[in-house]
Amino acid sequence: MFNKRHIGEMGVYALVLVLVTWLFIHLDAYEAFQAWSRTQESWELDELALALPAVLICLVLFSLNRVRELRARARLLEESRRELAEAHESLHTLNRSRETFLTTACHELKSPLIGIVNAFELLRLSDDEADQRELIELAGLSARKLGLLVDSVLQFSRQESLAPAQTVFSPGELLTSVTDMSQLQARSRGLTLRARLAGDVPPLMRGSESVLRLVALNLVGNAVRYTDRGGIEVELGYRDAPAGELVLTVSDTGRGIRAEDLKAIFKPYVRAQGGNEGLGLGLSIVQRSVERCNGTITVESVPGKGSRFTVRIPAEPAPEDEAQA
Repeated sequence: MFNKRHIGEMGVYALVLVLVTWLFIHLDAYEAFQAWSRTQESWELDELALALPAVLICLVLFSLNRVRELRARARLLEESRRELAEAHESLHTLNRSRETFLTTACHELKSPLIGIVNAFELLRLSDDEADQRELIELAGLSARKLGLLVDSVLQFSRQESLAPAQTVFSPGELLTSVTDMSQLQARSRGLTLRARLAGDVPPLMRGSESVLRLVALNLVGNAVRYTDRGGIEVELGYRDAPAGELVLTVSDTGRGIRAEDLKAIFKPYVRAQGGNEGLGLGLSIVQRSVERCNGTITVESVPGKGSRFTVRIPAEPAPEDEAQA
């Protein structure tokens, strides 16, 4: 109830009361007051003097309450100041993040745009049919890269506002579509891309199909981007204990990730060592999307040998009649 400061203040009040009482006694103030009050019997001064200690006690209690109120207000002001400082720091961090995003996005978007412009400029000047085909292909590759960068920005900006929808889907068809969409990219780099559906995966599942597809495409795309030779393996399995979940594993024989970089790879705008493509948003999008589905993502990596990402997303088997509906 009372802290050390309250006890100290009460001690000061008691000391003041003792000193004043001693001063009155030393000056014979009480005797002088008594002699004077006897000459003024009609004023009842003796009775009023008896109330003086009670008045002093009331003043002390009032002072203590005022001090308590002032300290409570001081605490509220300090909490408000701290909250304002935290809000200011958050705004400052947001502003820095915005500046970083704009700088990175403009730099990365500029590269494919220049590639497209240069390709069409050379196409206008060239009469050779083989060169024209090559320039058109270059412009197409730059345009696709630009589209991927824009998609990454859109996914990053809307992932907090859109809730993952629960739908009934076929895990086998999803895995096939992801493989088909990534196969051309892998072949262009001379890599193999293999997919495997575990035998224990039910034919139909209820879960976040869009999130699983987004995660798979991002992880496979990153694996292709950071693998110079060998290949990528994608596996989709199912676990029914302790709770139903789909387990997506993406393994590669790429450059790998250093141990000191593993904690930072899921942060926005962070790209793996030696990476010079993309906005550095892919793994950040993957992690946030997985966490919004109450899932988990882990990574194991050995520099020079490759990486292995494992994603677990809650899902449950669905009857066939739901798919028909």
